[in-house]
Amino acid sequence: MSEWENKTLSLRDISRLYAEKSGEWLLLEILETDQRNNPIKLRLLTHSTNKDDLHDFLLDHEGWDWNRQYLIVLADPTKPCTIS
Repeated sequence: MSEWENKTLSLRDISRLYAEKSGEWLLLEILETDQRNNPIKLRLLTHSTNKDDLHDFLLDHEGWDWNRQYLIVLADPTKPCTIS
């Protein structure tokens, strides 16, 4: 488990996470959104260089809930980090 996993993250944290996990797929749970429904608080559930690992994690994860919102993104250092 990395230092980032299962912590509540703000958008400021996400930029750092994005840079540190460059080239990896990130599975984030959306914890809170603003009035425009843009994520403002998230939690990193897992990360991997293989996107299929994230899907496997979701299928095996006991905390999976259809009422929660999840986001899968590729931390690509050549593109700006935007989560909306």
